[in-house]
Amino acid sequence: MKKIISMIKNRIIRSTVFLLFCVSFVFAQIPEGYEAGINTISGKEIYDNIKFLASDSLKGRSAGSDENNVAAKYIASKFKEYGLKPLFEDVRRKRFVEDSTDADQLLPIEPSSDSYFQKFSFKRSKLSDNNLLAITSVFPDGSYEVNYKFGVDFLIQYASVPKNLKLDLPIVFAGYGIEKGESGYNDFFDASGKEISVKNKIVLIVDGFPLERDSGSAFSKSRNAQYRNPLRKAEVAAEKGAAALLVIGSPFKVEPPFNIKYQNLAKSFKRQFDYLAAQKSSSIPIMFISPTVLDEIFKNSGKNLENILEEIERDLKPQAFEFQTKRVNVEINFDTEIINTQNVVGFIEGTDPVLKDELIVLGAHYDHIGFGYYGAMSKSNAGEIHNGADDNASGTCGLIELAEAFSKSKPKRSLLFVAFSAEENGLLGSRYYIQYQPLKQLEKTVAMLNFDMIGRNEPELLWIGAAFYGEDIRNIVEKANKDIGFELLYNTGLLSFASDQAFFLKKEIPSAFFFAGLHDDYHTPFDDVEKINPAKIERVTKLGFLTGWIIANQESKPKYRELTPDERKELIRISLERQKKVRPKNLKNN
Repeated sequence: MKKIISMIKNRIIRSTVFLLFCVSFVFAQIPEGYEAGINTISGKEIYDNIKFLASDSLKGRSAGSDENNVAAKYIASKFKEYGLKPLFEDVRRKRFVEDSTDADQLLPIEPSSDSYFQKFSFKRSKLSDNNLLAITSVFPDGSYEVNYKFGVDFLIQYASVPKNLKLDLPIVFAGYGIEKGESGYNDFFDASGKEISVKNKIVLIVDGFPLERDSGSAFSKSRNAQYRNPLRKAEVAAEKGAAALLVIGSPFKVEPPFNIKYQNLAKSFKRQFDYLAAQKSSSIPIMFISPTVLDEIFKNSGKNLENILEEIERDLKPQAFEFQTKRVNVEINFDTEIINTQNVVGFIEGTDPVLKDELIVLGAHYDHIGFGYYGAMSKSNAGEIHNGADDNASGTCGLIELAEAFSKSKPKRSLLFVAFSAEENGLLGSRYYIQYQPLKQLEKTVAMLNFDMIGRNEPELLWIGAAFYGEDIRNIVEKANKDIGFELLYNTGLLSFASDQAFFLKKEIPSAFFFAGLHDDYHTPFDDVEKINPAKIERVTKLGFLTGWIIANQESKPKYRELTPDERKELIRISLERQKKVRPKNLKNN
């Protein structure tokens, strides 16, 4: 018995020594000096900040609202409290200096909220009811015009930034609108093989693609989005100089009447567009037209649409042509207002004389959807306050806590903290930062860490988005997580481009998106602070701190690299295996 006890003791001692070695090894992977910072991170502090940002008094923090401005000032006050440097000129100080006659009398003025604000504007546009489509027939002895009703005979869709238009132009028929089809097929050539110019003309196409009824055709087997997506076809026509695109349903398909087929899409076509005021339109309008409009276009042209399409399918030769006696008169009008808002930005300079020239951006969006008149999961909830405690007061307050932590433990590289606005309006705050006013050189930005919805769901699970675009940063997160203990998941798919890291990724800046998962209260009035898990949000924030600390202190920089499909599949497999530990029966990502 004594021998057995002795053996057990020896094993315990060896195991303890091994465990201590492992712990020492884990901490050895993290550059020293972080303890003072990480010890300031408190779930209670984060929770208390969320209680303010997600209170009814802030009415959902809709970008441009007075309450959104109150939230911005609150964040700025925290950045100021923690000693973050503002990067914008203080208007009060500027006026004070300009108005002063004696420089010796100048007194220091503490930075105001304005000095932390990166101000920008965006336009909110919605299609008015005053839109026109008319077909004009022109003959040697005169002309006549037939007008059609918006919402009944035609609908309007824009791929990106909309704009008011007034056009009176010729029509070119371009088959299915496909430029690069199977075996060199190109709808922008006529029957003789000559390319047809569509510059400053309106292009008419048929929805779909050649031989669509033949499931064995090369077109049907292809997954080419250009064959099926009118938005892609509009891009092609726009590149060729077209001013607008008319789309008609295929006569070979058995489809509901025009008004039934598009009744659901009609509402989305009339939706609100939000876009940066400085942003130029890069798209042309798509106008879906009824058979009644099509009949007027082909009337007296000597051509028949079904016959043309049959010829295309028989020989797979394009049949583009310009209508000689027809023109299209188009008038599109939007009701537009200018919305003013701001990102909140604070800076911590690095301690290393060389590495401080490089930058890590830490971000989270602080806006939400206000009363739910846009972005709400259910229109029935419009008019109710959508507090957005998890989305994204949680990430914003995690960012505030990180500002405090890094003010206590300053790393070698510099850090830029950005609370983005207008994320819910189409990532406009981060887009403005990247495309119009990056505050430090993008070439010197080595990484971006984004925190969006980090306060709910299972305590053990955390998604890391953008992992498909660089294994270096993923490995750093995994290294940092050894002391935190999450089951890290990477099967976020398209969500990698659904938050403010998206435009950083497009600039090939390695990024990590800290995300605790969707839930049933997403974009509803029920996303309230009482449902936040303070312990989990503290752990996520600590993981973000350690990740940022490692990147900011190590000599090497994480590299951007798009993973191969096989590498992505392997990450998804690993994620599903980890998920099974927590969700053995239900793998729904909620």
